[in-house]
Amino acid sequence: TKSSAGQFIREDAQFRNWITEDGRPGPTGTGGFKAERDRYHLYVSLACPWAHRTLIFRTLKGLEDIIGITVVHPHMVENGWEFEATADITNDVVNGFRYLYQVYTSANPEYSGRVTVPVLWDKKTKTIVNNESSEIIRIRDQSSGRAMFSA
Repeated sequence: TKSSAGQFIREDAQFRNWITEDGRPGPTGTGGFKAERDRYHLYVSLACPWAHRTLIFRTLKGLEDIIGITVVHPHMVENGWEFEATADITNDVVNGFRYLYQVYTSANPEYSGRVTVPVLWDKKTKTIVNNESSEIIRIRDQSSGRAMFSA
């Protein structure tokens, strides 16, 4: 987020894996993330435009019943993005965490980078697949979209 011109510059995403039909590696990252129904979960903030576009794409592709979502509080508190059951915000129904940073440290106990949304989580291997919104969209746009997750 540092820039001499006052522009917001987002750091590069740290988790760059892809979901593929057969679990092979995508353009970046490692393999092992096969397209399977109910295996993946999306963590988002409604206040984040990068996360918002993944929600829009999820709806356009008809994946609402295939990829679940958890919505963090729109205001960052002392410990960062927080889960709480209030209007437009949800508890973390996948892992039971209170803060989004716990998702990151669960995936990598040594993680010390920025904690951002969106996060595409693999419920089977309990790790982050990807946290780059443009790649999350491309992952879900490859092949036949919904049909890819029907197996």
